[in-house]
Amino acid sequence: GAAYGGGGGKGSPRALRRAEFARLGGMTYLDHAGATLFPQSLLKAFTEDLSANIYGNPHSQSISSKLTYDTIEHIRYRLLQHFNTTVEDYTVIFTSGCTAALRLIAEAFPWVPGSPEEPGSCFCYLTDSHTSVVGMRGITATMNVLTVPLKPAEMVPQAEEVGAEEPSCQTPHLFCYPAQSNFSGTKYPLEWIKEIKSGKLHPINVPGKWFVLLDAASYVSTSPLDLSVHQADFVPLSFYKMFGFPTGLGALLVKNEIASHLRKTYFGGGTAAAYLAGEDLYLPRRSIAERCLLHILCEQNMPSAGGKRSRTEVEDPTHELGW
Repeated sequence: GAAYGGGGGKGSPRALRRAEFARLGGMTYLDHAGATLFPQSLLKAFTEDLSANIYGNPHSQSISSKLTYDTIEHIRYRLLQHFNTTVEDYTVIFTSGCTAALRLIAEAFPWVPGSPEEPGSCFCYLTDSHTSVVGMRGITATMNVLTVPLKPAEMVPQAEEVGAEEPSCQTPHLFCYPAQSNFSGTKYPLEWIKEIKSGKLHPINVPGKWFVLLDAASYVSTSPLDLSVHQADFVPLSFYKMFGFPTGLGALLVKNEIASHLRKTYFGGGTAAAYLAGEDLYLPRRSIAERCLLHILCEQNMPSAGGKRSRTEVEDPTHELGW
């Protein structure tokens, strides 16, 4: 009935379809795991915002640059709020999408290479993972890191083997799994995060410290994710799967306790505090978020992620952020 959103009145699914998705016509669209549809109001607000404001390079010093910088910080805060967490627990790194976030993790994770004398880090992933997760093994292989694919049925408590673990060993290992499979739609237990990090669940029985990468790109398009409860170390996202627009923009949420250990070597696009072209001198920006943020992602795309602000808000330092 109408109490449950039925009928065709204002606020009903039918009215929403007419107002926001009239372009569908008589089509039934079901591919939300691949890409959700953007509402017409989002595209309209985005184009109006770009027509009314000037977004400059966030690393410059000007009113337009400040507008971009403040918009980025505004969206960063709202993104953490959306997942029920704060800057005290997570750092937001903006990327070109989930795939770029996964590549960043593969390159920057503090892997310990294996040697004949001592075993090194392990990279484990569920076989039901996205192509971009499996592709991380191409990078880890060059670092002499052991890669172990696991079937979902193999993810069971290994109580009899827990005693084999050496509590003093801090060799970092990474386990990746999707909150929701892109292929089958299967939703895997979010409780695995806590169980793996606490040692109750072992992807494989090796001494060391396990970190968990939760591929949430497909899951968050239709389901809420509470990071105050399910505290994965890495959570990659693509905004087009959440909002339908824009493509080419996403984020990586990183637990602060591991963020400071990421080893990013490439710098560019305003991510360096200082460097010399003629000498091997490079000073990174203070935070990992600043070291990884390329301004080319932000000037045109960031306003579409929901951080619209006016020039008046930027020029008036007493004006607070509005939601």
